[in-house]
Amino acid sequence: MTQDLTIDLGEQMLNCRAAGIIVKDNHVLLHKNKKDPFWTLIGGRIQLGEDSAHAVEREFEEELGISAKADRLLWVVENFFAYRDYPFHEYSFIYLIKDVENKLQGNGEVISHVAGDFIYEWIPLERIEAISLKPDFLREKLVNLPSVPVHLIHKEKISVEAE
Repeated sequence: MTQDLTIDLGEQMLNCRAAGIIVKDNHVLLHKNKKDPFWTLIGGRIQLGEDSAHAVEREFEEELGISAKADRLLWVVENFFAYRDYPFHEYSFIYLIKDVENKLQGNGEVISHVAGDFIYEWIPLERIEAISLKPDFLREKLVNLPSVPVHLIHKEKISVEAE
């Protein structure tokens, strides 16, 4: 039995997440829950006994049906935010991802993929600053990815409501 590294502490949620950035033709692949007004990186919760690189590879396989490789770690983020008025303390590991079999097309066109509750879309990097993206530091950082892993502490004070 697999168990997500998420602990509901009653008044706050502790969460461990792995996410990935895949860039092709100056577009980044993002997704959003149909109920939320914002975009986010593809990823999910790390499972007990699983390392973060494997977790993000597993999430890309589950969500998009592709073989993905965690190329290199970009950020380790201590992320503090509220989602639907519930406070979260989250540890995120964000990787640069390679599409191993080159199945995803990001050829300059915005291509949508809809699966379940999520919409997947290639967003042009020049539009990143204009969209609602969580965590919000990504709007600035996605256009200039670090060459070595960076530790960030990100505190977002705005509550995110579902539509």
